[in-house]
Amino acid sequence: MIDTHSARRAIGGLLLATGERPAPAELALAGDRMSALGWPPLGDGDLVRETPETLAPRIPNPLRADLLPLLYELAGDEPIRRRIADAYAHLWHGEPEAPAAPRRGSAVTRWLIGPLPHHQVGGTSEEDRMLERGTPYRGGEVAAPQSAERTPLRRRVERIHEEYRRVIAAVEQVIVGKRDVIERVLTAMAARGHVLLVDAPGVGKTQLCKAIACAIATRFGRIQFTPDLLPMDVTGANVFDVRDKQFHFRPGPIFTHILLADEINRATPKTQSALLEVMEERSVTVDGVTHGVEEPFQVLATMNPLDHQGTYALPAAQIDRFMMMLEIGYPTPDDEVKILDYHLGATSPLATLQPVISRTSFIDWRDTVPHIHVTPEIKRTAVDYVHGLRRASDGGPSISPRATLAWVRAAQARAMLSGREFVTVEDLLQIAPDVLRHRIWSDGAGVRERLRAIAIAGAR
Repeated sequence: MIDTHSARRAIGGLLLATGERPAPAELALAGDRMSALGWPPLGDGDLVRETPETLAPRIPNPLRADLLPLLYELAGDEPIRRRIADAYAHLWHGEPEAPAAPRRGSAVTRWLIGPLPHHQVGGTSEEDRMLERGTPYRGGEVAAPQSAERTPLRRRVERIHEEYRRVIAAVEQVIVGKRDVIERVLTAMAARGHVLLVDAPGVGKTQLCKAIACAIATRFGRIQFTPDLLPMDVTGANVFDVRDKQFHFRPGPIFTHILLADEINRATPKTQSALLEVMEERSVTVDGVTHGVEEPFQVLATMNPLDHQGTYALPAAQIDRFMMMLEIGYPTPDDEVKILDYHLGATSPLATLQPVISRTSFIDWRDTVPHIHVTPEIKRTAVDYVHGLRRASDGGPSISPRATLAWVRAAQARAMLSGREFVTVEDLLQIAPDVLRHRIWSDGAGVRERLRAIAIAGAR
């Protein structure tokens, strides 16, 4: 007897993909088809949101031939559900499979559904209008099932996913055994977020930042923060030129693409505050004149533990401007042997590392993230969690609306880099410890425990 538990969870996740509980008619249809296959009906434990990447390998091979047509039948021509079915087809067979006969909703149904929400500010681009014309949300007929499979957004996400894998492979030539850290840093960078790396000296924080900058064809700058560093040493200053008797602005090291703020908490609070404006506004004001920085601008800061001698606590306003706080940790014994093999040679791996994507491609990563679909229920879930954390703060550090936005935006970036055009609850929960821990002064395990307690309280 083959266990159908994972297959039933795949069906339940597909039905929940639109952010609402499945209609009784959809549950009845699923029950009839599963009964015909001899499978048990869906239970409450099957109605969960798990990604195809998690479930597909666990579904036995004999069930896949029957499950895939059923997924496509239940998906119909609903875009998000079809993309989930396509994901299973791609993971099992390498390409999406077309359904037997696509359904076309009535004009009244399409009018009631309305347009997909836009997660961006300003007008829509020509590509956005193409995306809307290719979905059943805009009325009229859908020309062919392939229009939902290979939309311009789908092609962009597939290309970005492949570029993302190439960047990770390049960085792993220098940073050994820390793939999860590399993935999280790139996720924050794609979401336009700054990253704070907190750990003991010598674990590879600086090497990680340099390797990422080398893998992406961007300018790299470094500031070594020390107690005698002045704000003008960071931002630049107006310098008097004796030849033409005028002041000219001399840009500081902050005018770069990827800035490594090394040991940021060894500088005084006044110097640290010089970063506040540029981290938020992407511009620097010197003597009343505002100077913009070129995109992409990214701060990757390293910080030593506060119990180390010669460190200063970062202002709360600056801490909140970092999207993520990460730890690298010590390598395993086997990985440390590989580090010796890589770095004891005559040439450092960092010196031979070549860019694998262009600056334009990386900017496209950041421009694509706002197009990743977030359902109203996902937004409500994030806000409910945040309000639960605020109620439990007891007057201590709490979570700002900026943090809520950063959390959902990071989830969009994680979904995009995973090859999906939509966010799941798993994206939120996986990224939560990195985004929330430094805002409530807790560790990753503490954040997970608080979120679990809020979820249990909300279910009562």
